[in-house]
Amino acid sequence: MLGELVPSDIQAEPLLEALEHAAPFALVIDEAGEVVFVNARGRELLALQANGEVAGHLRQQIAALASGMPTVRSEQLVGADGSSVRVQWSSSPYAADGTEPRGLLAIGLDVTEAQAREQELMSLALHDPLTGLPNRALLADRISQALLTATRESVSCALLVLDLDRFKSLNDRRGHGAGDELLQQIGPRIQAQLRGADTVARIGGDEFAILLPPPSDVSAALATAQKVRSALAAPFLIEGEGESARASIGIAIFPDHAPDADGLRRTADLAMYAAKRARSEIAVYDPLDDLGSPVVVEQIARLQRAITGNDLSLEYQACRDLRTGAVTRAEALLRWDHPSRGRLLPGAFLPLAERTGLTKPLLAWVLSQALGACASWRAACSPAGVSVNLTLRDLVDPELPALTTAALRSAGVPAASLTFELNERELVGEPRRIERAFGHLDGTGVRLALDDFGRGDLSMRSLRALPLDEVKLDRRVVGSLGSDAESWAFVRAGIELGHDLGLQVVAKGIEDGVTRDLLTRLGCDIGQGYFFARPVGPASIGQSIGAAA
Repeated sequence: MLGELVPSDIQAEPLLEALEHAAPFALVIDEAGEVVFVNARGRELLALQANGEVAGHLRQQIAALASGMPTVRSEQLVGADGSSVRVQWSSSPYAADGTEPRGLLAIGLDVTEAQAREQELMSLALHDPLTGLPNRALLADRISQALLTATRESVSCALLVLDLDRFKSLNDRRGHGAGDELLQQIGPRIQAQLRGADTVARIGGDEFAILLPPPSDVSAALATAQKVRSALAAPFLIEGEGESARASIGIAIFPDHAPDADGLRRTADLAMYAAKRARSEIAVYDPLDDLGSPVVVEQIARLQRAITGNDLSLEYQACRDLRTGAVTRAEALLRWDHPSRGRLLPGAFLPLAERTGLTKPLLAWVLSQALGACASWRAACSPAGVSVNLTLRDLVDPELPALTTAALRSAGVPAASLTFELNERELVGEPRRIERAFGHLDGTGVRLALDDFGRGDLSMRSLRALPLDEVKLDRRVVGSLGSDAESWAFVRAGIELGHDLGLQVVAKGIEDGVTRDLLTRLGCDIGQGYFFARPVGPASIGQSIGAAA
């Protein structure tokens, strides 16, 4: 403090003389409030002020100094020309010739640059350097404030977590510079859909968060998510070329889904991953997606018991050659005979298996049962094979080739009798990783089929690069083949493309003779659907093998 630097026994005149050319601003004001001394730097400061702000401020300090206590204060001064300076004042009692204090000595430091640096550092600490958006730390502070307000007013607030889909693919295709440019454009695109009080922050590589302060409920959050999704659908101009962006958005509500800030972030994350898994683009937090919830823990335990017990079963649906009517193979369809929920289709439990690492024991069980059935058909002199569905998690498992080879050897079935079916939508991201996994699997000799062809966005390059043996046309376009011109055009083009690539073409969802005849005329190879047979148990499918339509 200045009072410690200027003891009362120092003579005033030498002190003031020393201050005349000192770097700090220096002023002395007497007890009447009159400025009796100003050094050179102080005169520059007084010339900047517009309305005597400096002297007015210092006069206010005289009363505070009556107690003998030094004071420190900062103020911003703006000149008529718009220039400004931030001054930090240190004031202490002024005494001359050893007398009692009879005024005020003010020393001012120009802290304009220091404060600017401090503000810059604070901004860097609270904002993402690439996009300029609030970062995770600033978002956390705003979430805390929002929760306090929501609790005080007994209302809700919402947190949305957004993760860009296929962002890694963009970096792989066009480089990280293009990825950075997209990230820089995402923030303003989102911000344009929000209210002034809302916050959009970048919280990870390709992950953003949107805070809707109270009052904001599920309806408001869903409406915001829809607007953001629509805004992102418009092409971005990246390095002179158009680029599309899609995102998976998870929504969590305080206090409905979590009692505190950490819980709100966690549940919003879980909802986002649920949206990504389901390819639904938007998902609200559901406790069934939370592996830590008691309900899900019990489901996991039941699924584990089902795999090791007798609660799982396979049904088979025949696939027939459209020219001869012979059964070429049967697709194995997994079922779970749940003790309280009845017979469940894979969509009811496979997502849980994928998140808990249970797909591997599930696949091992399916291969054992399906290849065992295939072996019995071959023993009855039928060449029909069997097909099994793979998840993406199964495909990229480095142990899959060994697991497959062991299952084939155990059943005594040739590799060409087994077809693995993979859904096209599963294969869109990370093309190089998927191509490597396909290559390893192709080395086992099994057949590989692309299921639901036409529902995903697999590129022509990827389609040609994958070692496929067949494509299966989506049942939705097959079902409307006779009534919709676009479906007719798509099916015809799909069959021609498949044959040009040397692949067999399978049509799913055939439910009547007219559709079968149209597909036969178009040159489709194999048909599957209720027109031929519904899924049946192993005994019944055994009787159907070799029968003509």
